[in-house]
Amino acid sequence: MLAVLIALVWVVLQLVGGGDDEKPAARPTATATTPTVAPTPETKTNGLVDVALVTDSAPCDPETVRITPSVRPGQLARTTVEIGLVVSSSATSACTLKPADADAIAVISANGTAVWDSTVCKVSPLTDPVALTPGWSTMTSVTWTGRGSGSTCTSKQDYASPGKYSVQIGTLGGEPGKATFTLEARPRPARTTPTPKKTKATKTTPSPSKATPKPPKGTTKPADD
Repeated sequence: MLAVLIALVWVVLQLVGGGDDEKPAARPTATATTPTVAPTPETKTNGLVDVALVTDSAPCDPETVRITPSVRPGQLARTTVEIGLVVSSSATSACTLKPADADAIAVISANGTAVWDSTVCKVSPLTDPVALTPGWSTMTSVTWTGRGSGSTCTSKQDYASPGKYSVQIGTLGGEPGKATFTLEARPRPARTTPTPKKTKATKTTPSPSKATPKPPKGTTKPADD
């Protein structure tokens, strides 16, 4: 019995003392994480962005200006023609292109022959000041009377005929732009055939036949032979 008791004490001591040699379980280490921020949804503006452009009333140097013309299709001959202009400047500062300072020249030609020349009419193709900002283009438009300039540039000049034309415009010393366009013939009004008027039928009464006149009273009818 003593041997059994000693054996039990030894087993207990082994169980209690054996825990001192074991390594303690590793504690979980807290890892710092950066919170993820959801991106702020962008405001949709249908591709349009409000931009505050820098403007200045200082006159533009004509040599830094580029003008690109364009004429929308479907315009008719024998009337005014609208010409669109895209104006830009290679200058590094804002300026305003004024008609008096632009020294702009425009020529409209057909088959290599000038039809309308601004130098003959002694007018600027630009009619209003154009504000220009570096890195941006400004759109404007001018109107051609549709008539030729001739040698005197009067209002009695003939209108341009239907056909293909080219317009070239630029400032003195600047880079000119060119575009081709077609003037359509004015459609003729449709001819209408007049509808014949309906006449009312009238009822005609036949003329009565002439009756044989009766002999006057007191006369006798002649006897037949």
